[in-house]
Amino acid sequence: MKQIPALWFVLHVACALCKAQAARLEFAQPGVHPASWYGWAAGERGAYQRVRDSRLWWLIVDSGGYVNGVGENLGEVEALRYWAAFGYPRTYARVHSAGLKGDAGFCPQCDVPYCARHWRAAVSGEVKCPLGHGS
Repeated sequence: MKQIPALWFVLHVACALCKAQAARLEFAQPGVHPASWYGWAAGERGAYQRVRDSRLWWLIVDSGGYVNGVGENLGEVEALRYWAAFGYPRTYARVHSAGLKGDAGFCPQCDVPYCARHWRAAVSGEVKCPLGHGS
């Protein structure tokens, strides 16, 4: 069977407790639509086409701490930074180095990700992980 180089990179970060999605990142190479594009409504496709620079990478983020809708343009250096940050072993320190708001659900003390259901608001208004650590 012939191996075809990937045009897309879709990453699902699972909650350490329930395995639900804590974050989803999708990358598309320059000149290629994101994998999810084919299922988008006409309005979403139009919004994407107005801002997409086909010379740049494309990033879509859906995380409890940050959602960028249909996505944003991303330079190659930034794309490589994200890929390095989300490589294995996935740790808070690595993921945090990407600079993604909300750190894809990772708790700095537990060193694992949690979904939005398991991050909870404390009486103080601060968001806490299931073990009571602040974000």
